[in-house]
Amino acid sequence: MEKLASELEKLKVILEEINFPLLVVHPHPDGDALGAAFALREFLKSHQIKSLIYAPDRPISFLAGVFPFSKIDNKYDLKKHDAIFFIDRGDIWTKLGFDQEVKKLDRPMKIVNIDHHPKTEISGALNLLDSTASATCEIVFRLFEFFKYSFDHRIAQFLLNGIYTDTGGFRHNNTSPETMEISAQLLKKGALISKINSALSSGRSISTLKLWAIALQRAKINPRTGMVVSFITKKDIKECGASEDEISSISEILSTIAESKFSLILSEKDQNKIKASLRSEEYTGVDVSEIARLFKGGGHKLASGFEIKGNLKQVGDTWLIE
Repeated sequence: MEKLASELEKLKVILEEINFPLLVVHPHPDGDALGAAFALREFLKSHQIKSLIYAPDRPISFLAGVFPFSKIDNKYDLKKHDAIFFIDRGDIWTKLGFDQEVKKLDRPMKIVNIDHHPKTEISGALNLLDSTASATCEIVFRLFEFFKYSFDHRIAQFLLNGIYTDTGGFRHNNTSPETMEISAQLLKKGALISKINSALSSGRSISTLKLWAIALQRAKINPRTGMVVSFITKKDIKECGASEDEISSISEILSTIAESKFSLILSEKDQNKIKASLRSEEYTGVDVSEIARLFKGGGHKLASGFEIKGNLKQVGDTWLIE
């Protein structure tokens, strides 16, 4: 907390020097990334600073009811910006090639990294990090407190959306007393749990349910490790009329199986890539971030992921990566 406060002092100086920052969220941005980005966008606006939110691909579709997707851009011109804020995933600084883009500029670029994931520090940047926070939206809330920024119910809803999604509706063990205290303050400002809960629990399309059914049918458990694993191919997605973002919650469903210690869902992406999503529960004692890091991925102890090259192939009852 003390370190975060000292870093926020440095942010004051940066805000006096910038006019048009780029706010970058990670691929397939979730509720926390979007909540933090949209709340930060309004905060910057209050300082007469225009900003642009950039997402490399579209957000999870069922969040369209709680975030204004029309205000997210899928392209940018870095020459027009004087700062970059990386929100909820500092590792995209290198994974999306921003480190190389910045090197090619003929002027300095201010870099700010706001994240609650462990080990995502960006060298040379202003890092506003706290791995004990349940969500990046918690860090943004503290930022608002530090600047004595008075915000309305819209911004409170953005922050609550992020905290609620990253804590699994306050069910995950990353839900701390401070998480609940912050959420209570957001509710007092007019944010509604029912709004984000409705987006998460209802409105699922037939295509999503069909995809879930395929994953559940293929699910297998390793009795030695307690790992439940399943597979989704590009063909499955096409035949169900679904999209990649509809895969996101399958790993959470698999981790609720009684014999499961952790779950793994492997799904095919374009360009011969396979996305792996890992989930666990606190009581199982499995840190899935350690597994993800073995494959140069990252995330939290209970929710992590990585990507590998290859395609999925079924041979009898067995699935292979080739």
